[in-house]
Amino acid sequence: MSLTDLLDVLVDMKQDFEISDAFLDNLLSRTEWANFLGFHRSTLWRWEEQIISKIPPLKSSYYENHRGVRSNYLDGYQRFLLAIIYLLKGQSVEKGIKNNAQVVKFLKRNFMHLRRKEFEKWKESQ
Repeated sequence: MSLTDLLDVLVDMKQDFEISDAFLDNLLSRTEWANFLGFHRSTLWRWEEQIISKIPPLKSSYYENHRGVRSNYLDGYQRFLLAIIYLLKGQSVEKGIKNNAQVVKFLKRNFMHLRRKEFEKWKESQ
């Protein structure tokens, strides 16, 4: 997977108005975001523990506002990162991403383009 694949995921996200509009709300709880994606909130917890926490630069950006503490609410950037994981795992057949280790590998290769400031630029371009 390359940056081109990441750009494809971002384009897919931008074209899915239901998902892209979800970043406009201030805060949603993990339960609300999990319900929106069609999962139980424990799935989001596992993604945070088994994927995001394995990539120090993304972990730092993910918990930036909370000084490494897990808040009860997700801001737009956190939902964005979880939505990317959701899309990557949802496209496992087409993209070849079958497990968390492959998602971690993909995100490690593309972490520079997935930081909080890049999210803000992406959001403004919508």
